[in-house]
Amino acid sequence: MRRGKPHPAVTEYRLCKEFGWTITELRRQPAKTISQFLIILNEVDKQTAEEMEKAKREAKLR
Repeated sequence: MRRGKPHPAVTEYRLCKEFGWTITELRRQPAKTISQFLIILNEVDKQTAEEMEKAKREAKLR
């Protein structure tokens, strides 16, 4: 379920939480780095969702 693009504050929070940055450290990162890290987080989220769906399907078969 996609809800669209998250609010920028949510994105800032997630980046700081995931990578251990303060807001100041986050804002010092180059835009390219932030873009790449968002791609990584999105891919990890996608893989996690796929694994959860697979586990649900397998649980139904038992």
